[in-house]
Amino acid sequence: MCGFSWSTSVSVTELRVPSTAILGESVTLICSYDLGNEELYVVKWYKDELEFYRFEPNDHNQSVYFPQPGINIDLSKSGSNSVYLKNVVLDTAGTYKCQVSTEAPTYSFVQAVKEMDVIILPMEGPRISGGEGKYDFGDNVTLKCTSAKSKPASKLRWLVNNELVDDNITIDHGVTIYKDNLEVTSKTLNLPVSEAFLSNGKVSIKCEASFYDRLTLNSKDLTILDTKGAAKNITGSVSLLLISLFVYLFCGFR
Repeated sequence: MCGFSWSTSVSVTELRVPSTAILGESVTLICSYDLGNEELYVVKWYKDELEFYRFEPNDHNQSVYFPQPGINIDLSKSGSNSVYLKNVVLDTAGTYKCQVSTEAPTYSFVQAVKEMDVIILPMEGPRISGGEGKYDFGDNVTLKCTSAKSKPASKLRWLVNNELVDDNITIDHGVTIYKDNLEVTSKTLNLPVSEAFLSNGKVSIKCEASFYDRLTLNSKDLTILDTKGAAKNITGSVSLLLISLFVYLFCGFR
């Protein structure tokens, strides 16, 4: 019998494998192909070069599942050009290949490959610490934002009055990896207090954590208020404006 050979008439027109899948969700892998005038012999699916599923239309048992770590297939939802993976786990991440072969006399085959990563979403928004007490003009308000655990770590940014803060007044502390392989990141804000800073009598500060293009979480808002004002003292000079920091609850999903 002749061996299989690469084909110029048969092609994989689309391999749809999500670049990221969320832990615990189900995903459908789709392999669309054009056989031209040839007849399908078998479609094989591989993860990291190990076959885990095949569809052979002329076989008595058309769909066959080969168990391996991280692969849990619903055969009732899988077929000639798709595989339904249930309950994605971290071991589901890897390199996926769809290989399509045709019948005699050509015995052609084509294939396509894509990567999939598995991510774990943060369960809550980032937390802000520090900043308690009162401040004078010229002081720095120092706040630290810490993300919730996730995989990979969220990306943090500070916003003041809903405007992005320049990186030159922030310190990125990098990523901490825990024993459960989940990751946390943190970033400090050193915000100078000035009259312009309090031009409207208050300033709103928040930290935003973004996770791929799937989720954005906001911290609780911190609001700085003018609690004393520019009152004159008994010598006639203008006293320094004192501000205090307090927290009101806000946690938003976007």
